[in-house]
Amino acid sequence: MFDEVRRLNKRHTIKLALSSLVAIVIVFAVMGITVTSQKRSQFCITCHTNISFDIACKKSLSKDTLCSKCHLHKTDGFGQINSEALMDVEIRDEYCTTESCHPLSKLEAKPVEFKKITPFQHKTHIGKYAQNFKVRCTSCHANLGKERHFELDAKTCNICHFIDTPKPLYTHDKKLISDCTLCHSHIEKTKKIYGKVFNHTSYEKNEKVRCSDCHFKTIQGQGRVYKKSCNQCHLKAVDGFDNSSKMHYIHIVKDKTACASCHTPITHGWIKGNNKAYEEDSYLPLKDAAYRVQNMIMMGTGGKGIKGAPDPMYVATLNCSACHKDTLFTKVIPQVCNNCHGSGFDKILHEQKLFVSSRMNILKALITKAEKYQNPDTDYIVQEAKANYRLIERDGSFGAHNIKYIKDILGYSIKQLIHIARQNPDM
Repeated sequence: MFDEVRRLNKRHTIKLALSSLVAIVIVFAVMGITVTSQKRSQFCITCHTNISFDIACKKSLSKDTLCSKCHLHKTDGFGQINSEALMDVEIRDEYCTTESCHPLSKLEAKPVEFKKITPFQHKTHIGKYAQNFKVRCTSCHANLGKERHFELDAKTCNICHFIDTPKPLYTHDKKLISDCTLCHSHIEKTKKIYGKVFNHTSYEKNEKVRCSDCHFKTIQGQGRVYKKSCNQCHLKAVDGFDNSSKMHYIHIVKDKTACASCHTPITHGWIKGNNKAYEEDSYLPLKDAAYRVQNMIMMGTGGKGIKGAPDPMYVATLNCSACHKDTLFTKVIPQVCNNCHGSGFDKILHEQKLFVSSRMNILKALITKAEKYQNPDTDYIVQEAKANYRLIERDGSFGAHNIKYIKDILGYSIKQLIHIARQNPDM
């Protein structure tokens, strides 16, 4: 009986040993496959389903580029034994600029076409700047989510170039980092506005005229950093929050943090005349109804009985501060017109304002007379004339904001009232 029990135990022991051996082999096989497979992108996308290279990368990279080629994790001690199996979410510059990928010599040799601006130069962006500021490859080439795994993040360009700093920032060539011509060197030399040729070149060479005088509010936002932005990653604001040099070292040089994660957004682009930014001109201390009237005049709207067109200065998104340079914003020195329009234009403006003033006097006199002979048939004409007179009076520019439109409004109302006068000889 005991012999039979021993035989059964031995048989079970052998089966258990074989089963355990098979299980161990399977476990190690799976581990081996897992460690080997995670070098392949097909393994990573099992979980990271929203990641794919953009079109530009697909053209230059192998179909099954190893994720670990870029997402390599460097560790000390035991971690170095299996460093290829440990992957990092960050991508170091040295992995991007290897000879097999994007060597620095190749990047610096040829400018890159980007949008419709001056070709981008990698060599001017590589290196350290003041306050420990350094642009990493992934500062611009970032994961923007979903299909946009490694695209250019234009928000970084805006923050770097247009941030509001206590001291001005300069390029290696000693140019202001916010200088428009760094990117916009291929501008149209001539442009037609209302059938007239506008010569851009003459304004470029004019030191009294800035790009921002005409290109109104093309930069919006200040790129500030508030302590509450730290709470996205930290329980409280980190020590040395006010030390920009230290913050840049920790968040850019040492580790990669998107600029837009800390800095408030800065937008850059062409602003249409009716954009709400027009109501936020920082030079005007008052945001009252009078300014909205002036805005309507510049747009060629607000008048009764006639369709207007926007003034050329409005089409060019002229900044109010280009003309209103005095601290008393309602006061404009006529000579300021000569900065853009050439010598003697201040005299032309003076003549135009005298003409508008005389026409307003004529219109006012006609309104006073027409009111005496007002009847249901002429009531709307008189009301239109009064509305047009009030509009021009409230604008206060006497034609400077849109001379053609104001002349047309005055001409229309005067003509209508003269027609009434002819029907009433006693008027």
